[in-house]
Amino acid sequence: MWKAKFSNGDVLNGIDENNKEVLFRKVLDRLDELENLSIVLENKIFTVRMADGRFSTMIDDKENHFFALDAAAMDLKCIRPIYFVNETADFTTTGQSLTALGPPRVNFTALGFQTNLNGRNVKRYLTIFPDGTFVIKDK
Repeated sequence: MWKAKFSNGDVLNGIDENNKEVLFRKVLDRLDELENLSIVLENKIFTVRMADGRFSTMIDDKENHFFALDAAAMDLKCIRPIYFVNETADFTTTGQSLTALGPPRVNFTALGFQTNLNGRNVKRYLTIFPDGTFVIKDK
């Protein structure tokens, strides 16, 4: 589940109090106010700060901070969040009918940022696997 924190103190969760999915569009509509975006998995929290592209992890109550980009925060222009979920679904066909065989499986969740750096479009994100392990991607 994602969790967005805004400069005025508002917090928006990917699932509301009625257990309904909240569209990520609500975060995108408030990009100018977005302070950080987190992915919450049981006892693990992964966060990216929009001010400077700093990542943090909270795993088993141990917090770590790191930058995935060797650049000064003031050099980063137009920082935007990256968030998506990569899933796989199995299907069967019967005649001309296509039927899903159960719900989709999450392969990974991506959390990071995209920015302009020295005229280049740069993307850095964590590929977070369902077990909480992660790798840093550079695109």
